[in-house]
This record gives sequence, C-alpha cells and structure tokens, in this order.
Amino acid sequence: MPDLRDFITTEDAAHLLKFHVEHVRRLLREGDLKGEKIGTAWLVLKKSVDEYIKETEGLNKFDPRRAKH
Repeated sequence: MPDLRDFITTEDAAHLLKFHVEHVRRLLREGDLKGEKIGTAWLVLKKSVDEYIKETEGLNKFDPRRAKH
C-alpha cells in the first residue's frame, strides 16, 4: 500500500486545479495526473498536481495544449 501522506483525494485535487472531480478522474485515467486506484476510489499524488499546475501555468483550462499526450 502506498504512503498515504503523499496523496490527496480527487475532490481536493479538483479544488486545487479548479476542475470538476470527474475531469480529475479522466486526467488520472489518461495518465496526465499520477495516482493510485484503490478499489473504486482514486488517490492523487500531490507532487503530480503540483507538476501539472506548473506545466499548464498561463494556459486557459480549455486549451488543448494542457494534455500531455
């Protein structure tokens, strides 16, 4: 089991990113955010959220360049 101190909930990540929680789950499934799925719940790696914020700074939340693919 991962060290839970390194993770936040999808709800907390959504609040930090100013996204809907379902969008955060999609980012996790697509690999744009890193996390762990435990049962049916996702936990988001805090460091991943911080990196995503840095990489997308200054971009509109609908900008297609936000996707890492």
